[in-house]
Amino acid sequence: MINIEKSKTVEIWFNEYFTRGNLDVLDQLTDSDFVFHSRNTDNTKEDMKEFMKWYRQVFQDDQWVIDDLIEQGNKLVVRYTGWMTYKGGWFNIPSENQRVKETGIMIFLFKEGKVKDLWCENSDAAILYELGALPKDTHKTF
Repeated sequence: MINIEKSKTVEIWFNEYFTRGNLDVLDQLTDSDFVFHSRNTDNTKEDMKEFMKWYRQVFQDDQWVIDDLIEQGNKLVVRYTGWMTYKGGWFNIPSENQRVKETGIMIFLFKEGKVKDLWCENSDAAILYELGALPKDTHKTF
């Protein structure tokens, strides 16, 4: 059975932070020592707010589905799917108001009811492919 408070936090994360771009919600949901672990570096809460300001300009009309929740100890793993409209501003890729799909997995680490750490693996390469930034038929997709 998934902890109801953790699942509510994830729902708020997707509905308020991603869909609405509500930056204040990060202060409510995260620990004071929150860290987002990206591929290249660790990021603060303020870094995440700056990212969302950029994201809201580049992608709009989001729709998110939480496909799976898996809980182990103080971690909650989320497999998600999202659809959004590309408005331009990413790697100089022209916008034609393309609708794109993102899939990913996030791992939320909780401390005393707040998100302390977050890891995310998503389908950025697939989105670039959908937008035409990667040449078609150059590799097999599954």
